[in-house]
Amino acid sequence: MQGVRSARKSQKRSQTSDKSQNVASKKMKKADPPVQIYKVQSLYRNGVDLLLRSDEPHAEEVIETIFKEYYKNVLPRLPLQQPDWNNMDSVGLLSFLDIFNTAAEKFKEEVVQRRRALLTPARWQKVHLDSDSFKEGHLATVLARMLSAEDERVLKKHYKSFSNETYGATTTQQMKHLLDQLGVKEDDVIFDLGSGIGQLVTFTASYANVAKVYGIETCALPAAIAAKISENFQRLMNFFGKVSSPFKLIKGDFLTAENSELIKKEATIIFMNNLRFDNDLMDDLKEILHFCKSGTRIVFTKPIDNTRMTEKNYVEHFDSYSDTSDLDSIECNMEWTDKTIPFWVTTMRHEKIVEKAAEYEAEKARREAKEEARRLAKAEKATLITSS
Repeated sequence: MQGVRSARKSQKRSQTSDKSQNVASKKMKKADPPVQIYKVQSLYRNGVDLLLRSDEPHAEEVIETIFKEYYKNVLPRLPLQQPDWNNMDSVGLLSFLDIFNTAAEKFKEEVVQRRRALLTPARWQKVHLDSDSFKEGHLATVLARMLSAEDERVLKKHYKSFSNETYGATTTQQMKHLLDQLGVKEDDVIFDLGSGIGQLVTFTASYANVAKVYGIETCALPAAIAAKISENFQRLMNFFGKVSSPFKLIKGDFLTAENSELIKKEATIIFMNNLRFDNDLMDDLKEILHFCKSGTRIVFTKPIDNTRMTEKNYVEHFDSYSDTSDLDSIECNMEWTDKTIPFWVTTMRHEKIVEKAAEYEAEKARREAKEEARRLAKAEKATLITSS
């Protein structure tokens, strides 16, 4: 009996071992393919070759876009078969890039020997919305976003609906339109308050020649994606041989003492899509904006002070310290709605409070004069009745 039991145990161990090997074998079959490095030669003057890992989000799609949109004019001049992007897998892409990079190296050598210039990226600044130049600059921001997040729809689940955190990105097309209307200059320092994933910051840095661009975002997930976008945007700018305006993405609350002091001290232009900011947040934000320098321009989508200005509250009212005007908006200017959201700009002008005080004093004087006139008329009438 003991021998039989021993044999059964041995058989069970053998079966268990076979099952483990089968499970391990299945796991081996499901293992991820090895990570490949895709290299794309830069044909731009001062450009740096782009190296992408095959496990980076949308890496293959980004490479395809570079060839279709940026290399479309030079590719036919190289001695290689034009790629069939619709039927290309990762192996085929590696093979194509090997051939392309070899041909591109020879092309660059010939260009240098002939003393001709390599590709020069189009001017991305102050260009028409429908131009190829704007398309190139806009695409650089789009590609950085693609490399930074597998699926941005997670942001909609991350944010609380109809709250200060609601994600509602302004399009880069609208941002370009705003920057053009503002006529930004080299000494401008631009802040995006509630910058989300930072795409407007990177776009502004590539489109506008300014002193610096800041983005401040308090929510963890978009701030993390923004950090990746910043890194990937810089890789792409290096690839194109371009130098953007300095920019910085800050993970934090713009109401903190450190960030609010930075805004008050440096900002010349402040952008905020504050459509979903609640009254408490706007009250806190007004405390910062009140102390911004005269001449600071603030772009917004909802009035900064919703209260009606009166003689009693004008000293505290935000509109007593700034001048507001409309900005033009393009159609479908938000990523989250087909509606067109209006924009305004208010310019800080602290001396306006003196003018407002004079207006209310003059109004008070007129009102008192009328009251005095009525009193005198009433008294004169009473005198006439008494005398008669």
